Amino acid sequence: MPYWINNKPMNKPILLILFIIIGLNANAGFVKISERGKLLNNNAKKWSCVLDNRTNLIWEVKITEEGLQNYENTYTWFDGVSGVKNGKFSRNCYGGEMCNSQNYISKLNKKFICGLYNWRLPTISELKSLIVYKDDEPLIDIRLFPNTKSKTYWSSSTSSAISNIALDVPFFYGGTIGSDKSFDSHIRAVHNAE
Repeated sequence: MPYWINNKPMNKPILLILFIIIGLNANAGFVKISERGKLLNNNAKKWSCVLDNRTNLIWEVKITEEGLQNYENTYTWFDGVSGVKNGKFSRNCYGGEMCNSQNYISKLNKKFICGLYNWRLPTISELKSLIVYKDDEPLIDIRLFPNTKSKTYWSSSTSSAISNIALDVPFFYGGTIGSDKSFDSHIRAVHNAE
Protein backbone atom coordinates (compact mmCIF):
# COMPACT_ATOMS: atom_id res chain seq x y z
CA MET A 1 0.00 0.00 0.00
CA PRO A 2 1.53 3.38 -0.98
CA TYR A 3 1.83 6.38 1.34
CA TRP A 4 0.49 9.71 0.15
CA ILE A 5 2.22 13.11 0.32
CA ASN A 6 0.58 16.13 -1.33
CA ASN A 7 -1.96 13.81 -2.99
CA LYS A 8 0.80 11.82 -4.71
CA PRO A 9 1.62 8.21 -3.89
CA MET A 10 5.07 7.62 -2.35
CA ASN A 11 6.70 4.24 -2.05
CA LYS A 12 8.31 3.19 1.24
CA PRO A 13 12.01 3.67 0.24
CA ILE A 14 11.41 7.26 -0.91
CA LEU A 15 9.39 7.99 2.22
CA LEU A 16 12.18 6.55 4.40
CA ILE A 17 14.75 8.78 2.69
CA LEU A 18 12.53 11.83 3.28
CA PHE A 19 12.21 10.99 6.99
CA ILE A 20 15.99 10.56 7.30
CA ILE A 21 16.62 13.94 5.63
CA ILE A 22 14.02 15.65 7.82
CA GLY A 23 15.48 13.97 10.93
CA LEU A 24 19.03 15.05 10.09
CA ASN A 25 17.88 18.62 9.67
CA ALA A 26 15.59 18.64 12.71
CA ASN A 27 17.86 21.00 14.60
CA ALA A 28 18.73 23.14 11.56
CA GLY A 29 16.57 25.95 12.96
CA PHE A 30 18.57 26.04 16.21
CA VAL A 31 21.85 27.84 16.93
CA LYS A 32 24.05 27.35 19.99
CA ILE A 33 25.13 30.50 21.87
CA SER A 34 28.14 30.93 24.16
CA GLU A 35 28.05 32.25 27.73
CA ARG A 36 29.00 35.70 26.39
CA GLY A 37 26.41 35.73 23.59
CA LYS A 38 28.50 34.61 20.62
CA LEU A 39 26.81 32.44 17.97
CA LEU A 40 28.50 29.05 17.76
CA ASN A 41 28.64 26.17 15.29
CA ASN A 42 26.21 23.38 16.07
CA ASN A 43 29.17 21.05 16.70
CA ALA A 44 30.37 23.25 19.61
CA LYS A 45 30.97 21.20 22.75
CA LYS A 46 30.10 23.97 25.24
CA TRP A 47 27.21 26.42 25.02
CA SER A 48 24.90 28.27 27.41
CA CYS A 49 21.84 29.14 25.33
CA VAL A 50 20.04 28.04 22.19
CA LEU A 51 18.42 30.32 19.61
CA ASP A 52 15.32 28.87 17.94
CA ASN A 53 15.08 30.61 14.57
CA ARG A 54 11.57 29.21 14.03
CA THR A 55 10.11 31.03 17.03
CA ASN A 56 12.73 33.79 17.39
CA LEU A 57 13.30 32.77 21.03
CA ILE A 58 16.50 32.17 22.99
CA TRP A 59 16.44 29.42 25.64
CA GLU A 60 18.74 28.84 28.58
CA VAL A 61 20.59 25.53 28.82
CA LYS A 62 20.79 23.74 32.17
CA ILE A 63 24.10 22.69 33.72
CA THR A 64 25.29 19.86 35.96
CA GLU A 65 27.55 22.08 38.07
CA GLU A 66 26.20 23.37 41.36
CA GLY A 67 24.63 26.81 41.09
CA LEU A 68 21.67 28.78 39.87
CA GLN A 69 21.13 26.92 36.58
CA ASN A 70 21.62 23.40 37.92
CA TYR A 71 19.27 20.97 36.21
CA GLU A 72 18.03 19.56 39.55
CA ASN A 73 16.76 22.91 40.95
CA THR A 74 13.02 23.32 41.41
CA TYR A 75 10.90 26.32 42.37
CA THR A 76 7.40 27.31 43.40
CA TRP A 77 5.46 29.58 41.05
CA PHE A 78 5.37 33.24 42.14
CA ASP A 79 4.91 36.47 40.20
CA GLY A 80 4.96 38.98 43.06
CA VAL A 81 1.17 38.95 43.40
CA SER A 82 0.04 35.34 43.34
CA GLY A 83 1.74 32.08 44.07
CA VAL A 84 4.08 31.05 46.86
CA LYS A 85 7.14 33.09 47.78
CA ASN A 86 8.80 30.50 50.05
CA GLY A 87 7.37 27.07 49.45
CA LYS A 88 8.16 23.99 51.47
CA PHE A 89 8.22 21.81 48.35
CA SER A 90 11.09 23.51 46.50
CA ARG A 91 14.14 21.28 46.26
CA ASN A 92 17.72 21.91 45.35
CA CYS A 93 17.07 25.63 45.05
CA TYR A 94 20.30 27.55 44.71
CA GLY A 95 20.64 29.89 47.68
CA GLY A 96 18.12 28.04 49.85
CA GLU A 97 15.74 31.00 50.24
CA MET A 98 13.08 32.56 48.08
CA CYS A 99 12.90 29.43 45.93
CA ASN A 100 10.31 30.78 43.55
CA SER A 101 10.10 31.51 39.83
CA GLN A 102 10.25 35.31 40.23
CA ASN A 103 13.44 35.15 42.30
CA TYR A 104 15.01 32.69 39.84
CA ILE A 105 14.35 35.01 36.88
CA SER A 106 15.66 38.00 38.85
CA LYS A 107 18.91 36.17 39.69
CA LEU A 108 19.27 34.93 36.12
CA ASN A 109 18.95 38.48 34.77
CA LYS A 110 21.70 39.65 37.14
CA LYS A 111 23.91 36.82 35.91
CA PHE A 112 23.65 38.20 32.34
CA ILE A 113 23.94 34.78 30.69
CA CYS A 114 24.57 34.82 26.95
CA GLY A 115 24.92 38.59 27.21
CA LEU A 116 21.19 39.00 27.96
CA TYR A 117 19.24 40.37 30.90
CA ASN A 118 15.52 40.28 30.00
CA TRP A 119 14.90 36.63 30.81
CA ARG A 120 11.38 35.52 31.68
CA LEU A 121 9.17 32.47 32.16
CA PRO A 122 7.88 31.22 28.80
CA THR A 123 4.22 31.16 27.86
CA ILE A 124 2.65 27.73 27.65
CA SER A 125 2.78 27.73 23.83
CA GLU A 126 6.43 28.84 23.81
CA LEU A 127 7.42 26.06 26.18
CA LYS A 128 5.46 23.47 24.21
CA SER A 129 7.35 24.50 21.06
CA LEU A 130 10.38 22.65 22.49
CA ILE A 131 8.58 19.31 22.71
CA VAL A 132 9.88 16.62 20.36
CA TYR A 133 7.65 13.56 20.37
CA LYS A 134 9.81 10.45 20.27
CA ASP A 135 10.12 7.02 21.85
CA ASP A 136 12.29 8.02 24.79
CA GLU A 137 12.28 10.74 27.43
CA PRO A 138 12.67 13.61 27.92
CA LEU A 139 10.63 14.86 24.99
CA ILE A 140 13.17 17.44 23.83
CA ASP A 141 16.24 17.44 21.60
CA ILE A 142 18.85 16.56 24.22
CA ARG A 143 21.65 17.28 21.74
CA LEU A 144 20.68 20.95 22.15
CA PHE A 145 19.14 20.85 25.63
CA PRO A 146 21.20 18.39 27.68
CA ASN A 147 20.38 17.86 31.35
CA THR A 148 16.64 18.26 30.80
CA LYS A 149 14.64 16.31 33.36
CA SER A 150 11.66 14.16 32.42
CA LYS A 151 9.59 16.31 34.76
CA THR A 152 7.37 19.39 34.56
CA TYR A 153 8.58 22.92 33.73
CA TRP A 154 6.72 26.08 34.73
CA SER A 155 5.19 28.43 32.21
CA SER A 156 4.08 32.01 32.89
CA SER A 157 0.50 30.98 32.13
CA THR A 158 -2.02 30.51 34.89
CA SER A 159 -5.41 28.86 35.01
CA SER A 160 -8.26 31.17 34.10
CA ALA A 161 -10.60 29.17 36.34
CA ILE A 162 -8.49 28.63 39.47
CA SER A 163 -6.15 31.40 40.62
CA ASN A 164 -3.73 29.18 42.55
CA ILE A 165 -3.01 26.94 39.52
CA ALA A 166 -0.19 27.63 37.06
CA LEU A 167 0.28 25.72 33.83
CA ASP A 168 3.34 23.57 33.33
CA VAL A 169 4.61 21.30 30.57
CA PRO A 170 5.55 17.72 31.39
CA PHE A 171 8.54 16.68 29.30
CA PHE A 172 7.66 13.03 29.91
CA TYR A 173 4.48 12.99 27.82
CA GLY A 174 4.01 16.50 26.39
CA GLY A 175 0.83 18.49 26.58
CA THR A 176 -0.10 20.75 29.46
CA ILE A 177 -1.04 20.20 33.07
CA GLY A 178 -1.91 22.56 35.86
CA SER A 179 -0.21 22.43 39.23
CA ASP A 180 -0.78 24.24 42.48
CA LYS A 181 1.61 27.22 42.64
CA SER A 182 2.86 25.94 46.01
CA PHE A 183 4.28 22.79 44.37
CA ASP A 184 7.72 22.78 42.84
CA SER A 185 8.66 22.48 39.21
CA HIS A 186 11.69 23.09 37.01
CA ILE A 187 12.26 26.29 35.04
CA ARG A 188 13.67 26.87 31.55
CA ALA A 189 13.88 30.62 31.04
CA VAL A 190 13.36 32.25 27.66
CA HIS A 191 14.39 35.52 26.04
CA ASN A 192 12.99 37.18 22.93
CA ALA A 193 15.64 37.36 20.21
CA GLU A 194 16.34 40.94 19.18
